[in-house]
Amino acid sequence: MKKEVIRLSTKQTVFQLNGEDYGMDIFDVSTVEKDMKIKKLDSLPGNDKSLKNVNSLKNVNSLKNVKGKISLRGEEIPVYNLRRKFGFEDKNADIDTRYLITNVNGKNIAFEVDNVKGIDEIQSSDMYDVPSIIRCNNTSYIKSIANNKDNLVLILDSNKILDDDEIKALQDTEKK
Repeated sequence: MKKEVIRLSTKQTVFQLNGEDYGMDIFDVSTVEKDMKIKKLDSLPGNDKSLKNVNSLKNVNSLKNVKGKISLRGEEIPVYNLRRKFGFEDKNADIDTRYLITNVNGKNIAFEVDNVKGIDEIQSSDMYDVPSIIRCNNTSYIKSIANNKDNLVLILDSNKILDDDEIKALQDTEKK
């Protein structure tokens, strides 16, 4: 007989994008980095002048949210721009910019965020289901909404932020 585990609270890495609070479970974030030099991917839009087939064009469009890659402990990790994903205007990295290193479907990804506010413990009584008016295929990465210190925090599922086309395009860039 399988026992159900009831979580009374969860610890979230709370960060900001465009002045709004977001969270990711600390179990999903392996490290937080700063001051990273981003190198361009060879197959990013504008970098590959020889795109000739439809699949290559589809991959380029699927990589529009990828800024490039960073080198971390000998591993090259794609940098994913959450501001673009959420429709916010691009912003140059500054002293507050951080990179949340997560594992998405077996692949390390660096999510670029405006700043990290900290690690907060959020009680399950302060977490709410995503309203049906917001829930759709394009927002399936929103796990829940939390009230944290009188602020609303959108809790994200790191495994659902990238869509299937983005994951495939990143896998294709590794093969080159």
